[in-house]
Amino acid sequence: MVPPILLTVVLLLCCTAPDTMASGQSTETDLQGGTIVSIDQEALTLTIRMPSGESRSLPVIDRHLLQGLSIGNHVSFELDQDNRLIKINKLPIDPAN
Repeated sequence: MVPPILLTVVLLLCCTAPDTMASGQSTETDLQGGTIVSIDQEALTLTIRMPSGESRSLPVIDRHLLQGLSIGNHVSFELDQDNRLIKINKLPIDPAN
């Protein structure tokens, strides 16, 4: 038998835990891909042409993410909820293929 005090604590924790689904917030990131068309080291932005042909200029959260990247590189990337680049990976081929 479960002690009543333990059952009460468990019920309280379940009822008071924040529910991110109900608030509309998500901790998931958005994985995408494209081709680099410009790099702005000073403004910390990367412009990427998406497979659809649309180009997007995206802020980068950390200067180190731009190291080793060049115009024309095919990349996959992750965005946070504020549409900032948080992860960039060079790909050996065009992500549209």
